[in-house]
This record gives sequence, structure tokens and C-alpha cells, in this order.
Amino acid sequence: MEQTKKKIAWLVAFLAVGSIDVFGKPFAVGSYLGQVSPGPIAQVFAPGLICDTRPYQWESHGHFSADGNTFCFYRHWYVYITENTDQGWTVPKRIKSIPYHSYSCCLSADANSIYVKCSPFNRSKRRIFPKPKSWCLRYCMRTSQGWSSPQELGPPFSDSGGGFSVSADNSICFKSRGGFWVAPFVGNTWSQAIKIPVEMGNLRGCCPGIAPDESFLVFYSIKPGAQGGTETNLYLTLREADGTWTKPRNMGPVINTGYYEYGARISPDKKYMFFTRSIGWDLGTLCDTADIYWVELKEYLPESHR
Repeated sequence: MEQTKKKIAWLVAFLAVGSIDVFGKPFAVGSYLGQVSPGPIAQVFAPGLICDTRPYQWESHGHFSADGNTFCFYRHWYVYITENTDQGWTVPKRIKSIPYHSYSCCLSADANSIYVKCSPFNRSKRRIFPKPKSWCLRYCMRTSQGWSSPQELGPPFSDSGGGFSVSADNSICFKSRGGFWVAPFVGNTWSQAIKIPVEMGNLRGCCPGIAPDESFLVFYSIKPGAQGGTETNLYLTLREADGTWTKPRNMGPVINTGYYEYGARISPDKKYMFFTRSIGWDLGTLCDTADIYWVELKEYLPESHR
């Protein structure tokens, strides 16, 4: 009976939040959707607003634009977006031009483009994009009619895999060919990629989350010695003044748990890290549970990198 009461109370609260704009009140007000800073212990981001913490609900890969006024994220394999207006944050809406079964969304600095990894197939396993057969990096442009259909970025991202992130100057950091690479945005395009010289050791790094100024990045790796498909941890590496990168350091038990931590994104002011924590990878009808978490980075970064 007590459990039933809790479920009913949560549902009433969630419906009230979702309907708040009907009564002329904003969805949320203030920076970071009005959320109280989490401190050094990771907390679910915007529960009841962005994250639905009930079982079989899935939110992941949250990312803010450079000015902090646009936020995109995944909810059950679809991309959603909310924007901060004079009246407050808008209720998150699904970007309908981005198909089902997308992954690892990021906003451009000006929030006029969304980058996303798209499967070439829809839910019925019918091809919706031409070759290549594998997942590839695409982008959507904001237009007067809404968001454009995803277009392939092509080289140097043709062999990218395992997630990506975008810096403040629209450089794209991604995993490819046994390491992390960054493609500078020059002349309104990405003409080449430069390998980031991180000594990985026995780590199998994936999903690099680059800082806005590219001074550090956070990635996930399956725990050393563990088989694929098992729990993952987040690791931090710093770029030194001479251009070298420090040996990756496990971010510790306050962030890394017995679950899956991945999809790191760094806030525009470098104060916070957003990441996904899930109980598994399954996104079927009864999917594993996943939520977006955030944590202050002050205790994890030296003063020179804050």
C-alpha cells in the first residue's frame, strides 16, 4: 500500500510539472534549469523536469550550449531540446527530424546545430539513410521551419565510433582508430583531425567529453580486466601547458559506482560535469533505467584547469 501511495504521489507531481505551462507558469526558471548545485557528490539532474527516475525510464547525454540557454538530451532514443526564454525554460520537445535510434547528441556553441550519431535503420530495421552501413556522425541545422533532416558530416569523421563531444569553438572530439582525436573547426569546416596523445595503458577509452577550452577530457572505459558489456568507469586526463596529456585517472567511487557511467559532458563554465548512469545497455520495450547526473568539478580539477 505504501509503495502504491508513493507511485501515485510521484505521478501527480510529474503530471503537474508537465502541465505547468498550461497555467501560464514557466517550466523552470534560472541557470541550469533552476537546479541547486550538486556539490562534489553526483546527483540526478532536474528530477521530474528532465529525468524520470522511475524504473524503465531512460534519459542520457545531456548537453548545454555555450551560453547555457539551450539544453539537449536523449529520452528513449529520441533527442529532446529545451531553451531558456524571457519567461523561463520551455517544456522539452522532441526534435522530430532526428529519427529513432540516435546516440550521443551535442549542441554547437551557438545552439543552431545539433550533432548526433544516427543509425542508418529505423525501428522496423528499414534503411533510412544511404551508406555507410555503420553509425555515422550527422548534424541538423536550425531553420525558420524547424530543424533540418540529419546530414552526414563525412571526413574526418567517417571512421568515428564510440561517442563524441563539441568544444566552445565547435571543434569535435571523437574516438577513432585506437585513440581520441580532435578536429578543429576552421573556415566553417573540419578539414583534418589531430590525435590527442593520451597514454591509455590497458584502458579501452570511449565517449570522450572534451572541456569547452579543450584543457581536459573525461572518457569512460570498461573496468580493466572486465569483459565487454560490463560496468564502466569515468576517467579524467588533463592537457598540460606543454601540450602533453596526463595519465588518465579514475574519478573515484563518489562518481563511479557498480553501474555504468559514460557520456560525460562539461558545462560551459567548466564548473560541472554531466554524465549518464545506467544499470545496463538494453533499450528494449522494458529498458534498463538511466538518468543524467551532474557533479561539481572543483574537487576533481587542479586550480589551473578550473
